[in-house]
This record gives sequence, C-alpha cells and structure tokens, in this order.
Amino acid sequence: MSGKQARLITLALIAATLGLFAATGMLYLAQNAQRQLLGTALRTAGWAAYQAQLEYVRTAAALDLAATDPSRAMLDEVMLRLEALNSRLPILHASQDRENLPGMAQFTPRLTAYEERIQSWLDRLQAGLTADAASPLLADWRQELAPLRGDLQELLELSLASEEAALARDGELAGNVATLPLVLMFLCGGGLFVLLGVQARHFRRRLDDMLEAQEAQRASETSFRAVIESMPTIIVIYDPATRRLSFVNHAAADLVDADTKHPGWQHLISAAIGNARTVPGDSAVAMNIAFARPNGEFSSLRGSAYDVMWEGRRQRLLALADNTKIRDAELQVMQAAKLATLGEMATAIAHEANQPLAVIRMAVANAKRLYEKGEVGEALSAKLTRIADQVERVKRITDQVRRYGRLGSRLQEPFAVKESISLAVSFVAEQYRAAGIHLEVDVDLPVELSVCGEQTMFEQVIVNLLVNARDACESGGGTDPAVSVRSLVRGDCVEISIEDNAGGIPAHMMQRIFEPFATTKPAGKGTGLGLSVSRNIVRDMNGDISAQNIRAGARFTVTLPLALAQIDIGEAA
Repeated sequence: MSGKQARLITLALIAATLGLFAATGMLYLAQNAQRQLLGTALRTAGWAAYQAQLEYVRTAAALDLAATDPSRAMLDEVMLRLEALNSRLPILHASQDRENLPGMAQFTPRLTAYEERIQSWLDRLQAGLTADAASPLLADWRQELAPLRGDLQELLELSLASEEAALARDGELAGNVATLPLVLMFLCGGGLFVLLGVQARHFRRRLDDMLEAQEAQRASETSFRAVIESMPTIIVIYDPATRRLSFVNHAAADLVDADTKHPGWQHLISAAIGNARTVPGDSAVAMNIAFARPNGEFSSLRGSAYDVMWEGRRQRLLALADNTKIRDAELQVMQAAKLATLGEMATAIAHEANQPLAVIRMAVANAKRLYEKGEVGEALSAKLTRIADQVERVKRITDQVRRYGRLGSRLQEPFAVKESISLAVSFVAEQYRAAGIHLEVDVDLPVELSVCGEQTMFEQVIVNLLVNARDACESGGGTDPAVSVRSLVRGDCVEISIEDNAGGIPAHMMQRIFEPFATTKPAGKGTGLGLSVSRNIVRDMNGDISAQNIRAGARFTVTLPLALAQIDIGEAA
C-alpha cells in the first residue's frame, strides 16, 4: 500500500468515525435529561481515551523513528506529537464530567505526572539537541513513556465498562431504544482501532525501510573501508572540528610509522590544511605537502581532500600520493638543467670575474710602488680599499654560482620574493649584456613580501624563463631585442611576468608548451624539460604558470599565493 493510499484510508476512517459519533449523539439527544447527561459524560470519556491512545501510538512511532534518524524534521515531528499527547491527558482527568466515571481518581496522579514529564521533554527539545545526543535520549524517553499505554488501555476499558453498565441500566428503562447507540459506540471504537492499526503499520513500514537503509549504509561503509584499506594511496579520515583521527589505511600508517596518538599525525593534518587550495569547478581541495617523517626523512605528497560521511558523521578524507621518487627525479633533471646553464654561462662568468681581478692586479702594483717610495698615507689606503671592494665583487660572483649550482630540497618555507627575483636576474644579467639584449626589471614589491616554497627552486624557475627569453631573442633576429620582468600583487597572490619581443610562441606549440620534451629550440640546444619542471615547481608552491602571445612576443606569468603569515597580517591590518 502506497503512502497516498494509506492517507486516503485514514481520512475515510476518520470521517466514518466522526459520522458514527455524530449519529450516536443525535440518538442520545432523544433520551431524557438525566440519561443524556450521563451518556454525554461517558461518550466524552470514551472519546478522550480513544484520542489519548491514538496520540500515544503516534508519539511512540515518532520517537522510534527519530531515535534512528535524529534529523531536524524528525525532532520537530516528535515535538508536535508530544504537544498533542500532552493536550489530551488533561481531558481525561481535569473536567467535571470525569468525576462521574468510577475509578477515575486512581489515574489522576499518574496522568498528572506524565504531563509534567512530557512538558520537561518539550522544554529540552526547544532548547536544542545535537544529533549525537538526540538518539540515546529519545530512546530513553520511549522507554519512560511505555507504561502510559497500559494506563490508557485501562482507562479505555474502564470507560467502555462504565458505558456498558450505563447502557444496561438504560436498557432496563428504555428497552431496545439503547441498543442502537451501543452498537454505534462499538463501531466507533472499532473504527478507531482500525485507524490506529493502519497508522501503526504505516509507521512500522517506514521504520523497517529506515533500518534497511541503515543496514545498506553499514554494508557500503564496510566495503568502502576494505577498498581504501587495500589502496596504495595514503588515506586519512579525520574530524575537521577536532582534528581527531577516525581511520588510517596501511599506506598512511607506513608513512608516519607511529600510533594514531603520535604528534606526526597532527603535523600531517596541519600541513594538509595549510597547503590546501580550492580546485576551480570542483568540490575537492588540492594540496602539495613536504612532510617530515618521524625518522627525519622528507616525503613529497600530492593529493586532495574531500568531505565524506563516515560512521554516521560528516568528516574529512585526505587522499595523498607519495611522489617522492618523481620529485627526486625532477630535482635531478633541474640540477642537470642548472649545470647545463652554468656551462653555457662559464665564459660570461669568467669574463665577469676577470674584470675585478684585473683591477686588483693594477691596484696591487700601484700599492707596491707607493710602498717602495714610502708613501703609506691616504693614497696607499685608497688602493687597499679598492682591492677589498674588488675581492667582495668576486665573492658575490662565486656566491651566485655556488648558490645556483646547489641541489634543491623538498623543504618549503617562506622566503622574500623580491630578493629571490633579484638574485635570479643578477645571475643572467651578464649574459644579456653580452648578447646585446635590453633587460628591464620593474619589481616594486615590499621587501617583507614572501611566498612559501623552496627558494632555490623558485629562482631556477625565473632563471629558466629568462634563459628561454634570451634564446628566443637570439633566434628571433630582431634589431632591438628586449625582455622585461614585472611583478604585481593581486589580492592574496603575487604575479611575476616575463615578457619578450621575440615573435611569440608558434600556435601549434601553445597547447603543448608545458609538456615534457616540447621545445621550440633547435636540435642540440635544450632538453624540453625546463618549462615542464618549472610548472611542477610552481604547482608544488600551490601556484600556477601560464603562457600567452602578446604584441610582438610572448609573456609567461607565474602566480603564487602569499605566505600564510603574510595573508594573516594583511587581514589583521
């Protein structure tokens, strides 16, 4: 039977019951005043008992349903049923007509106690309940309410018994005149019991459906648990409010290699939250993490976070892949690219270092001549100062080479953007001068503005883009080659753009420009991995890199989120 059919049958039974009561009332009006008064009191008592018992059944069914599904709608239904039941109980004992019902006095204290108890439940519901607290509390209320059914049944039986006795007495006076009202009363009671049975069956069916759905959900969770337990991907499920772990699979346990109370788990969750970034057009949150394992080793993790229902509660799932080996390979590729760039720049570096060395040689010769002449005053001091300045210049050149050739790490930490861009630009500046390419640098950023990542790797990204722009200008054949480096703070991100006037990127290469081994350089020059690795470095910093043709050349734009501390300071300001 469908829900609509059940509602139609319920309405029909209510209409029939009300019609029977109306007919019974009209027949009793024909009796004398004393019999009419007594009959009215008895009918009222019977009707009130029927209604109270009906409301009890509805309330009990609502409590059972809400105990299994403590949603807001079900809690509201429980409040409605409790209010209806509480409004029926005073009718059974508080009116003057109930005094005519023998034995009613013994029910009055019990009914009054139930009224107070139900009112306290209503006050508790109005104050608000969480889903976790509601289920056991509603189950307790259901148990406390169970004895009321027996009282209502006794009261109903008492009403029927009193009614039968009154009808018997009336029968002695009226003969067969009271037979029809008695039959009608029994029909009314039968209609009410049928109505109660239909509604109880309907509620029971809903309860069975809900229990079946819960069982299916438990089976699904068991299968889901088995699947993620066997996955090589690192899976961590935690409560986003308290950050307490709910589940970790074998891959995650191998990563941290400690029990769930170890601080390493909280470090992993904090790192995931700190590096999370929203994926456009998707509900997932992507992240790249450099995680320090308890044994001191670093693991590069990349993955996403999702909201899931786990054990009946909304929780957070981290799905992470350990790409440490891939990251190590990228570092080796990047290191090879660095060494190749250093090889290309060896002549320029030697030339740049020879200039201060030549100055030092002349200064030493002049200082020696002054010393032999005995002139050890200001002139000799000036020569020595010049020698010290040139030594510092050579030191800066060697520091740049040493810094650039250093192997990158996986550790991500805040660093100043402006300083890093300046170091990268200074490393290739001599190449640009030797090639006759005008290099314009407009990086007007606060000194303290920082992003989070590995500084050496970020500098390599800028160097790669500048070297690519230089190569494009050299192969473009333009008469006035120029490259510009600009920066801009937009919202909580910083944008660094490198633009050239070398003719732009061919249309057939635009879609593949960041793919591995895709290159526009001639054979024997470049590996085609620079832009691909640069994109991975930028993505590991939760940023993005894009390319576009503009005017007479190409523009590469690197977008990076500001370091969390920088954003917090800005928001506080």
